[in-house]
Amino acid sequence: MATINLRENRQVIDYLARDYNSFRKALVDLIPAKLPEWTDRSEADFGIALLELFAYMGDILSYYQDRIANEAFLNTAQERRSVINHLRLIGYEMAPASAASSTLNVIVGNNVTQPFEVRKGDQFATKSGKDRKSVTFEYTGDKPLVINPTTMPFVEAKNPDGTRLANFKEFVNVISVREGKTISNEVIGISDGRPNQRYNLAQPNMLRGSLEIVVETAIPTPPWRLRENLIFSRRAFTPEQLTALELQERIGSTLAFSGDTNTDFAIEIDENNVTTVIFGDGQYGRIPPTGRRIIANYRSGGGTVGNVGKEQIVQVTKGPQLQLLGIKVVNRTAASGGAERESIDQAIKYAPSVFASMQRAVTAQDYVAQARLFPGVSKARAEAASWNVVKLYIAPTGQGEPPTDVMKRDLLSYFEDKRMLTSIIEIESPDYIKIDIEANVVALRHFRNSDVEDDVDKAVRDLLDFEKVDFKQTLFLSKVYEKIEALEGVDRVFVSRFQRANVGPAIATDGLIQLLENEIPLMGQLVLNVSGGV
Repeated sequence: MATINLRENRQVIDYLARDYNSFRKALVDLIPAKLPEWTDRSEADFGIALLELFAYMGDILSYYQDRIANEAFLNTAQERRSVINHLRLIGYEMAPASAASSTLNVIVGNNVTQPFEVRKGDQFATKSGKDRKSVTFEYTGDKPLVINPTTMPFVEAKNPDGTRLANFKEFVNVISVREGKTISNEVIGISDGRPNQRYNLAQPNMLRGSLEIVVETAIPTPPWRLRENLIFSRRAFTPEQLTALELQERIGSTLAFSGDTNTDFAIEIDENNVTTVIFGDGQYGRIPPTGRRIIANYRSGGGTVGNVGKEQIVQVTKGPQLQLLGIKVVNRTAASGGAERESIDQAIKYAPSVFASMQRAVTAQDYVAQARLFPGVSKARAEAASWNVVKLYIAPTGQGEPPTDVMKRDLLSYFEDKRMLTSIIEIESPDYIKIDIEANVVALRHFRNSDVEDDVDKAVRDLLDFEKVDFKQTLFLSKVYEKIEALEGVDRVFVSRFQRANVGPAIATDGLIQLLENEIPLMGQLVLNVSGGV
């Protein structure tokens, strides 16, 4: 706590006084030097009340000063808004949430013999419950998916419990769906003819790559083109050079390369996940014609909420042509790839390296770094299969599912402007290896066996949590002992099995499980035998 100090019998103000108590004491200590006749120090004194008010305001202002100083630097900033603005200075946009994807099986009655369509925007959902909301998935293909029950191969339809579903047949892995909902024909504003117009989308959590902007005109015109950001500067190329570069697809993705007639726009996403659509100034990017409505079509959603388990997507909620035929759907594999928006810590960690590499992928490490920045990717590994082929092994967020066709397509599109011109990228799935563990635990006498078993189960599963493991990992038996023995209520433990799922000896002689280059461990069978307690 700072006070008024004495140096050579002179009062010196301590400028480290930053809180209420320090300010109040410093002001009170100044009273004898400034107003010696003021002797009342009681809290009821009006002067003391004024001093306390000044100390209160000084405390608030000091807090604001500290926060402003912190937010002025990337490494100390705490607010997402500050981090977003810092990173925009180097052309880095923090990634929004990504949507999970899955593939649905179609279950059709034997009486359905005519072809039917799955159309863009048809919706499927999980069942809702007391503690969970229904999660919506959509078919997002541009062309209708035609299913002909008389020609497509099928398997015997089954109920979720595995029993036979009579008079139905099941088509496997037919409909690729993505979590989220489509917002169509949303009027976000009416152009006033001014440069640099900005309009907000009504719904937050706009999904990457889904936004389409149309400006109404007397003669319908194509959607406007999205640019990554706005750079207003002097034109870098002549019209002839621009045309040549456009043909070579080497134009930068900013409005600095847009002419006054180019129908281009940019977007910004704020700390509340609200997307702002930004138009040009008439020199770099066209100004929407005055009085014309600006219409947005996009999808909203994303997050880990979409990583639902297998056989959870069972409802057709939008698709009357399917509902009329009594079509059923089910996902026989869990949905994966759903991820929350990029965290502040991750952005601070990776943004400078992305800026240094200019978002280009040359080495295997570059491909891994760029893939890890893609929302929905939990782990990545790259290897050169030949002089121009890069195999990229992708593990989506979730619990160990392969990348879906939707994610593969999105990743290839994401790498299109990052890869070398002659490089070919192949997206592959890693090899997931299940690890079986069996342990005999003796609990302390005054602990419940059931409570100890729950704690041990959580601890062991945490050791092999999907977000904590990686490729080519060495698993140590000693870590299992360490995790269990550290728990309150455990007296002693003996691990009798620690192996790849039913492969090799129950426990290796060296107590290690060494995974190969392309292998990722998952929790397999976990057997716990707890005794000794209550």
